[in-house]
Amino acid sequence: MNNVQINQQLPAALSQQQMRAAMNNQYANAMAMGDPRYSVKSGQYIRPGMSLGKGQWNQAGIDSARKMAEGVSDAYRQDLANQQYNANVGLQGQANQEGFTQALGGLQQQNNYANQMAALQRQQTAMNFATSLLGGLLN
Repeated sequence: MNNVQINQQLPAALSQQQMRAAMNNQYANAMAMGDPRYSVKSGQYIRPGMSLGKGQWNQAGIDSARKMAEGVSDAYRQDLANQQYNANVGLQGQANQEGFTQALGGLQQQNNYANQMAALQRQQTAMNFATSLLGGLLN
């Protein structure tokens, strides 16, 4: 029995709007982390009974710049991963369509072969009938 699967479900691709929104959110979070006040408020530099000096503010600025750079890098990395995912979904869809087309071509070729064999069998049956009819007339 020959089967051709025509309705294979692919995972849904991400919309451009979803990808842009995710990128913007990650980018905005990275920019927020770039503020030294964010690092100071995270509690790393706060010591009970001590005020913050220039050295702690300087280190907070360095840490914030590092966090911002990593956050922006992660945002772009995630955007590229999303684009790659969409490309892979599209490629899988094309591969499925190619497989479907080849399977249908194979079925069509088998159908043509079966039709030719049936025609040959009809021709041989007609020849056998004609031979037996002529053989009966000549005897």
